[in-house]
Amino acid sequence: MSPSYYKYCIVPECKNTTIKTPNKLFIYAPNDKNTRTKWLKLAKRHDVDKLSTKSRMYFCEDHFDLPNDMENYMEYHVMGSVSQVRMKPGCMPKKFTCQPDRKTLTSKTTERRYVAKKRRIMVFEECEKQFEESNIVLEPSSSKEIAFCS
Repeated sequence: MSPSYYKYCIVPECKNTTIKTPNKLFIYAPNDKNTRTKWLKLAKRHDVDKLSTKSRMYFCEDHFDLPNDMENYMEYHVMGSVSQVRMKPGCMPKKFTCQPDRKTLTSKTTERRYVAKKRRIMVFEECEKQFEESNIVLEPSSSKEIAFCS
């Protein structure tokens, strides 16, 4: 998966780019001024007022708890890629291990069993819907079913 243009993580001290770490996801910073400002302040950007809300800014996946913050995480996890990263409304970057002056306040989060089950069900339903919408016809052949694409 080659990116259409160069992306880099806007978090100070973070060295991730699409060239150095091509397999990492880069999450587009929200366009909403208040949310974007919160994200940048959490990242300890001191030039928040000077940055335009129209510029493209990205945070790398290292700053998020992807299983809990990403809407289409299961699709990404199962398929290996997604056409567009969709973050849950209200999620914030919270991991800043690249900044040595920062104390680690967050512990490793584990996804609740209910949340994990709900995600699996949602992904299954989404895949089932895509399957139904596609032009795939199933025809029984002896005791097996073979998929033919039309």
